[in-house]
Amino acid sequence: MKLIVKVPKLGLTIEEVTVGKWTKSIGEAVSVDEVIGEIEADKATYEIIAPKSGKIREFAAQEGDVVEVGAALATIDVD
Repeated sequence: MKLIVKVPKLGLTIEEVTVGKWTKSIGEAVSVDEVIGEIEADKATYEIIAPKSGKIREFAAQEGDVVEVGAALATIDVD
């Protein structure tokens, strides 16, 4: 089963974020609550956490991309 990780709602006025960096690679295993990347908004950096264990299948956004809240960031093949 695949799980899509989306940009979380971070505040009332934040409508888009910039993908900072990915800390995992495609095909790499991740555990629940493990950091898979970072996003930046309003001079703050937020960690993107894996909601379930599995393997990174793909990244929907690349480092430096500007994406809207709710947009897909990554897909995880869930165990």
